[in-house]
Amino acid sequence: MRRLEAVIIYGIFFTCVFYLPLNAQSAGSDETSFDFSGYIMELPVYEHLQPTLAQLSNSQSSEFTNLARARLRPTLHIGDNTKIGLEYEIDALYFLQNTVFSLNSPTPVRQAVSLHWQPVTKKHFTASHYIDRLYFDHDFSFGKLVLGRQRISWGTGRVWNPTDIFNPINPANFGKIEKDGSDAASLKFDLGQLTNLQLVYNAEYHFTSSDYAARFRTNVLGYDFSVMSGFADKRFVSGGDFAGDIGGAGIRGEALVSSDALYRTGYFIKWILGADYQFTDKLYGMFEYYHNGQGALNKMNYDLAGLSNGTLLNLAKDYLVAAGTYQVHPLVSISISSNSNFNDGSGYLAGTVGYSASDNSSLTLGTLFTYGNTLTEYWYYPQSYYVKLETYF
Repeated sequence: MRRLEAVIIYGIFFTCVFYLPLNAQSAGSDETSFDFSGYIMELPVYEHLQPTLAQLSNSQSSEFTNLARARLRPTLHIGDNTKIGLEYEIDALYFLQNTVFSLNSPTPVRQAVSLHWQPVTKKHFTASHYIDRLYFDHDFSFGKLVLGRQRISWGTGRVWNPTDIFNPINPANFGKIEKDGSDAASLKFDLGQLTNLQLVYNAEYHFTSSDYAARFRTNVLGYDFSVMSGFADKRFVSGGDFAGDIGGAGIRGEALVSSDALYRTGYFIKWILGADYQFTDKLYGMFEYYHNGQGALNKMNYDLAGLSNGTLLNLAKDYLVAAGTYQVHPLVSISISSNSNFNDGSGYLAGTVGYSASDNSSLTLGTLFTYGNTLTEYWYYPQSYYVKLETYF
């Protein structure tokens, strides 16, 4: 029934949106072109769970998984102002056992209908395919209209984006490349060269609930500023962000205030402050501090269900990420980062060595070393060692 619903809804959607470009095409004013791109990724991972967690979850302490992914991106251009985009993904996942946190992404929460199918489900293997983007994009003289499953990128943070209420992503998920698409209508009005107003309506859960927000963005004295406000997850939200540079160093910040939409009692604040600097042509460094007012100070009050289903990205209140990248050779780079949970003392150290095998392919060796006492946030995450092979076309 979900498949039929998805076909009917998106069938009606594209019947409507095809009307505009086909009219233009029949007038002989537009030329049609087609682009096709994508990538193939292979990601074998060895994981080691904390012994106590393995015992509590009745799992083996060691786990091996292998994720094979193909992502296809056909795009139809109709004239200079209209395009229809699709991003279709096929995943094959081999695993020895189900762990607390795996390479399986939680069900996206900003989608109205399911366009995800899993035709193969075995004891140690699953195969799935899904549509992560499916949108109609048209430029008008006054701005841009985008309808369908799309990415709505708000915020300026490198690691966290409190004001990105539509496409958030967990920074510890090294197997995730793209943010999940949102089923939305986005209308942007150009008010000047660097000034615009964007209105977004996002439908969820078979159109039984919805989110909406507006964002105004401008530039003052070389600094980008934006303010936003709306309704998301049954709460009123309001916030803003900025980005600029001081003495060659990039600085950025974001803040979001979220209050109870029903009773208008209680609120929380999320904010980030970060900076980055290109020390030399080979050495780059950055840091980002995150205050998560939605989190808990006591680890016994952590919302693990919210983390596992994707409605939360972090459990505690205060975090700091520090990261650096050094180019050892034109084809080889080393990256090191740390994420520290200041409230419970847990965190992770991540390291990668990347090799550009060609203009279209790369090989990365990586690790995610987690630490923390029992029941702290990153105690739940396994130690991970992986190889990532990517080929783009």
